[in-house]
Amino acid sequence: MTMGPVTTETTAAAAGGAPDGGVLRCGRPPSHTTGSRTYARIADEVAKQGAQRIGILALITAVTVVGVAIVQQALQPQTAVAQQSSLFRLSALFLVLAGIGLAALQRSELVSAQELLDLGLVFEVFGACALAFMENAMPWPDTPIRGSSAVATWLAICVVIIPNKPWKSVTAAIVSAAIIPVEHLMTARMLDYPALPWNRLAIHSLGPFLVAGWAPFISKRMHQLHEDLSRSQDFGNYHLEKLVGRGGMGEVWLARHRLLRRDAAVKLVSAGLLEGAGHSERRHLQKRFESEAQAIASLRSPHTVAIYDYGLAENGSLYYVMEYLQGMDAEVLVHRYGPQPAGRVVWLLRQACDSLEEAHDAGLVHRDIKGSNVFVCRLGKSADFVKVLDFGLVKNLAGATQTALTGDRTSGTPAFMSPEQVRGEEIDARADIYGLGCLSYFLLTGSVVFNKPDALAMAVSHLTEQPEPPSMRSELPVPQSLDRVVMACLEKSRENRPQSVTELRTMLDSCTGFAPWTATDAIRWWELHRPEPARKES
Repeated sequence: MTMGPVTTETTAAAAGGAPDGGVLRCGRPPSHTTGSRTYARIADEVAKQGAQRIGILALITAVTVVGVAIVQQALQPQTAVAQQSSLFRLSALFLVLAGIGLAALQRSELVSAQELLDLGLVFEVFGACALAFMENAMPWPDTPIRGSSAVATWLAICVVIIPNKPWKSVTAAIVSAAIIPVEHLMTARMLDYPALPWNRLAIHSLGPFLVAGWAPFISKRMHQLHEDLSRSQDFGNYHLEKLVGRGGMGEVWLARHRLLRRDAAVKLVSAGLLEGAGHSERRHLQKRFESEAQAIASLRSPHTVAIYDYGLAENGSLYYVMEYLQGMDAEVLVHRYGPQPAGRVVWLLRQACDSLEEAHDAGLVHRDIKGSNVFVCRLGKSADFVKVLDFGLVKNLAGATQTALTGDRTSGTPAFMSPEQVRGEEIDARADIYGLGCLSYFLLTGSVVFNKPDALAMAVSHLTEQPEPPSMRSELPVPQSLDRVVMACLEKSRENRPQSVTELRTMLDSCTGFAPWTATDAIRWWELHRPEPARKES
């Protein structure tokens, strides 16, 4: 149950499938677990808000039809001929009664919100039909040429006001627009007056068809906007402010603590991930999640991303509250700025070792060390500060009673997977050392160790192929001392690798032949490439 990191142009939310270590109220779910509006209920919230808007629209429609008829009688008596037509009066009466009826139905709550949204589209179509009949209740004069049908305005209002699935909104808009020419020709025959020439009828119908043509874009955008706005609300002590990422596991939101005014990343994991599991299986997964979250939360390294809170929502879905980081992951760093100098790579790796050293001492192995799980950021006055993310695949080595949330031993990313992971063997901390070797190779060369066309070929290569030293593939100079450290981490047999990250860090400290990277270098690089945005006052 892993959710990878989410990055943006200048910011990123701390990511991970299970909670990443940090400060947490351990041992009990947060007090606001059952009171929060959860991810799974957001669609219902959108429908409820849309249903309320439909009720208002229906009532306004009824009042407007009556009001316009009264005003026209007073200010434009020549329209009385049209208003005295039975077709005009029946159409107006239909709009008034349908509007009042739909508004009353919304207030009564006799139908679900989604059913009311569908009825709103029916009201849109029949409203267009009624308006078209009212426009054609009397013959049109030869001059002046009337412009577009008033149905265009009606459709534009309905597309914006009524949130629904885009295909439903588009269908309703197209049907409503098609009604205009059909009703004109039909009414002209019924009332025995000459129909408009085709060019005038085309101009009259153009507006509704243009609105219908834009309906797919307007409806999709408005539906997403309604959904986003419904989530921009308080989530326990945190106010959701902006969606920063969406993936198969759920969503990541920028949030702010209501009292502390502290930014955080709230990750809402879709409840659909647990669908299909029985009640006992679901409870078992939830307990394993809690046990793992508490174990990782015990980590205190500043280079492990911090958790502020976590919980199980009332529908069984999971959520996490983590620190919000400004920067980019190592994968984005390389893709955007190319291979990194040896001194900087050593600087970053030593910090990652600090995080993993504590985890390994606690009996935890990460199992998915890769570029997207090593985040490089600004933190206070420090630059090039590393945070290790996504402990969602973590395996507890202390005993069989504490198992990982994911029971698949082969879990991981093929480009960074150790041979023992590929074989499905029991793994230990040396699998993370292999991952660090793959990560350092990527940082130095800009490419993965085995660049194969598919995941299977890549995984097999970790078992059978000997990688080229990074110095042979990098466009930047890589000293032999660092070459040897990377190749030692990439040994097929775990017995031949460094046996701990402590040993690996010692080997990195002994590397020579390159300019060391300093805190001054880091600050200068960030000021040049990623200047810090001005802070907004709370």
